[in-house]
Amino acid sequence: MDVKYKIISAKDFIKADPNGECDLAHSKKILVELAAVNQPPADYEILMDFRHTNVNTTVHLSFWDVVEFAKEFCRHREAFRNKVAFLCRNDKQLDRAKFAQLFTTNRGFRVAAFISFEEAIDWLADPQDIE
Repeated sequence: MDVKYKIISAKDFIKADPNGECDLAHSKKILVELAAVNQPPADYEILMDFRHTNVNTTVHLSFWDVVEFAKEFCRHREAFRNKVAFLCRNDKQLDRAKFAQLFTTNRGFRVAAFISFEEAIDWLADPQDIE
């Protein structure tokens, strides 16, 4: 089976408000637009690259922002083939992504957090858990 990947840099959809905090409403709107582009039959595996958020940017991504993004993935699960890989730095960002993984898995949607690009791609390529 051929696997098509779409790598989306989180810095392309996470936007800051004037205080440097995540503009959640605007960021979620962009995420929904990305979801609409990926509606089936696009059949892309999605890798969200969060490694560069909060580094050399003015956007602060809080724990609750990550929860809100996880909820948005659940709402638009059909656009993401029920699996999304989060590529993170090995710091608090990974902890937040691991919580998003738990949060979404408990809602029947597969998000997995990785610090290794290769491991993320391998997980996405595995047809297990794809509906």
